Amino acid sequence: MPKSGRSRAVARGPRSVTRRNRADVIAAARVLFAEQGFHGTSMRDLGKELGIRGSSLYSHVVSKDELLVDVVREAASRFQSLADEVRNMSGTATEKLFRLVQGHLQILVEDPDQARTFLNEIRFLPALEREEAVVMFDRYQETFREVIETGCINSEFRSDLDVSLMANLILSLLNGTTRWFRTEGTLDTKSLGNEIHELLTGGLTSGLKVETL
Repeated sequence: MPKSGRSRAVARGPRSVTRRNRADVIAAARVLFAEQGFHGTSMRDLGKELGIRGSSLYSHVVSKDELLVDVVREAASRFQSLADEVRNMSGTATEKLFRLVQGHLQILVEDPDQARTFLNEIRFLPALEREEAVVMFDRYQETFREVIETGCINSEFRSDLDVSLMANLILSLLNGTTRWFRTEGTLDTKSLGNEIHELLTGGLTSGLKVETL
């Protein structure tokens, strides 16, 4: 499993023999955007990271904005695939929430640079793409709201819950793990997901015993 923290997605090589493609440029961008921020990263930085000259870099991409759009869209697509999976799965609201928690954490851990860029740098997208990203994120968050609301209706969760607030709190808790969780620590992703799910269901239910999934 990939380590979180500083993860070099693109290995450097001698300038004279280095050959890169657009995928390499995007991979390098998500690493540098995560580490240095969008505004803290220059095209010169990207060229140095890839071991290529500026003229070669511009043969693959027009601007930093274009790279940020690609990184954000890739991340949004992964989260939306999880939402679509949960919408189509059978099971209780508790089981669906468990899948959302585990799946969300897995996305954050599998590519932490992409995740951090998506979570922290989305505000620097061009206006049209930023609006598009906000719509995509709200659609993803809607899956959490639907699951929680279904749980309230089915008496799995408390009936007095503020569904929108709970969805916001759950996502904030999950996204906050990018600041401290390390896969090389004593807790793996699945165990972390179990702990978070148990904590959440303890607060969402009305005191009924929740069975471990």
